Amino acid sequence: MFNFKRIKLDSLGVVDDPRPPAEKERDYKHEELAMAMPFDWKEKPETAWRKYPVFNQDGSSSCVFQAIAKALGIENYLEEGLFVALSRRDGYSRRANRPQKGTYFADGMDIGHKGLTIEQLMPSQNMNEAQMNNDSDRTVACELVAKILRGGNYIALPINIDAIANIVEPTGKPVVLGVRFTDKEWFGKKVPEVLGSETKYGHGICITNATFYNGKKALVIEDSAYYDASKEAVRVVDESWFEAGRIMFAGYFTDLKNNGTDEKPHYQFNKDLQYGLKNDNDVKKLQECLAYLKFFPSRVDFTGNFYGITLKAVKDFQLAYNIEPVQGYVGKLTRAKLNELFI
Repeated sequence: MFNFKRIKLDSLGVVDDPRPPAEKERDYKHEELAMAMPFDWKEKPETAWRKYPVFNQDGSSSCVFQAIAKALGIENYLEEGLFVALSRRDGYSRRANRPQKGTYFADGMDIGHKGLTIEQLMPSQNMNEAQMNNDSDRTVACELVAKILRGGNYIALPINIDAIANIVEPTGKPVVLGVRFTDKEWFGKKVPEVLGSETKYGHGICITNATFYNGKKALVIEDSAYYDASKEAVRVVDESWFEAGRIMFAGYFTDLKNNGTDEKPHYQFNKDLQYGLKNDNDVKKLQECLAYLKFFPSRVDFTGNFYGITLKAVKDFQLAYNIEPVQGYVGKLTRAKLNELFI
């Protein structure tokens, strides 16, 4: 049986993002880097599932940082072969909505990008809400270690199980997921099931594997709110949660390095470009030019999708050439400078 005394059910930790829709649209999006390729779904035996140390959020509402810290620890494992336990308290005590309970995902992912210190310096395992809000032991050493272990850029994924699986498999890269549910749907079950349209809790979890499970596409997750008394944290979320509209967030960390490209592109820009354009050839050429100048990430595909990454690159370009930035817009002055450089 699930130990309900161990996890207080008044709040698991997700709160609504307070930013207006227009600001949310400025997030970095996976569609801007590369289009999701079809994932070759197949059954993966549990003996082959990647599993990591168990995190326990106890009675706190720190689930978002539990998932983010797990993801960053896995990222270190993929890079260096060593899972590093990071302090969830270091992130939770710095959230924008403190002292209110919970976290909104964009804020949590941004703090993860800035860095979390190691668990030994700011212990966070088995701590309640009051303890998780205590940052009195965050020292200069904690800040320096956090900078070393900082995550890459935060990338928002489409709420699509295939796109998520394409990130998780076969590289093992973790994805932070947000889900909504009720008590009966989630707790005490290795495979939670959608039972209706009602929801009660928002919860952050970390995806570690993708597989066919009981004949359905499914994601293997690690959960800081355990489902049984044996402290087993590994669960399965299948495609029915996506079909029911219960998934509220998906995101991951990746390094977006602006190292420049070797071959200078040549192009003439004849039309204005703006935020939100998709599969646009002029935007693709814009990305190539900005990558050559080390404003746009140079080790990614140029998709022609104009979202947050291109938005930042355009702004940096405009500032570098003394052009007053117009948010999300490539107008006459910017086009003239681009044409001067690349025709």
